[in-house]
Amino acid sequence: MKFTVPPRLQQGDKVAILSPSAGLPAIFPWVYALGLKRLRDVFQLEPIEFPTARKNPEFLEKNPKARAEDINAAFADPSIKAIIATIGGIDQIRILPYLDANTIASNPKSFLGYSDNTNLHLYLWNLGIVSYYGGNLMTQFAMQGNMHDFTVHHIKKALFDKSIGEIHAAPEWTDYDLEWEDPQNLNKMRPMYKGEGWQWHNHENKRVEGRLWGGCLEVLNLHLSVRRYLPSFDQLSGCILYLETSEEMPAEGLVYCFLAALGELGILHRFKGLLFGRPKAQYCGRLPPEGRERYIANQQQAVKKALHDYDCDLPVVFNVNFGHTDPQVIFPNGGIATIDGVKKTIRFS
Repeated sequence: MKFTVPPRLQQGDKVAILSPSAGLPAIFPWVYALGLKRLRDVFQLEPIEFPTARKNPEFLEKNPKARAEDINAAFADPSIKAIIATIGGIDQIRILPYLDANTIASNPKSFLGYSDNTNLHLYLWNLGIVSYYGGNLMTQFAMQGNMHDFTVHHIKKALFDKSIGEIHAAPEWTDYDLEWEDPQNLNKMRPMYKGEGWQWHNHENKRVEGRLWGGCLEVLNLHLSVRRYLPSFDQLSGCILYLETSEEMPAEGLVYCFLAALGELGILHRFKGLLFGRPKAQYCGRLPPEGRERYIANQQQAVKKALHDYDCDLPVVFNVNFGHTDPQVIFPNGGIATIDGVKKTIRFS
């Protein structure tokens, strides 16, 4: 299957702003406005707000077709050079039947977003279009205080450069939340933790290369049940799986069962490697029942147990800075990744 890397952007290009999932710009317009400002000031790009961008949650919930029509229109518009989602949500799968595959496939463009936007990344993967997992407008672009330099670097790599190249562990990270209800929080900085680097498993003397496929585990778990928008199993052969979990903080049992399902279906052994994101282990003051550190350890143990139980020796890298964590590496969904277990490096090309 051939993949197309969308045309690279230049300063001054127009970028579509859409709300394909939740309508949070309508509830927190000050956060949304900051994201638009950063897009202009930091990246010198011109945001173009499409009709659903500021629609309220009730409208978007009742009108999945309207959300899809914005996506179709953004891909069809030759003046639009990229598309950025405002935020994630829980029901983006409902827009997929209304997407125009011919229009999208004929006009490949860079798409940024993560979490529930896994749905769109799956759809674009099936069309052979490389997309970029990460960088929601209201989270990374509208980061309180300032955008993280680490995130800015990787967004620029994704949008403007030929390839992202070698990635590295962030020197510090956070999964802390500052409530959006208080506009004053936009001037504050989130507490940061010292980065302890990636954790490697099953990596000795292994160097693997493959096409990236994955996203948010909870969304992929839904698709594993629906089986309507997954690629054929043959298309996944030789790919590198990337997974991360959301602010829902799923228990290790779900993580295990998801990988076990891949094992039972005969998919798990088709992958060449696994990149697992640093899990979010707190959300607006809510902690996992077992506490933050134990939750992170339990999640990793669930992955290791599933691989062991299905006699699968995939090289795994844990605590990679993508998904529901900050700062972020932007993953080229459908792009080529190289995991070198000898040198302990990861490269996207």
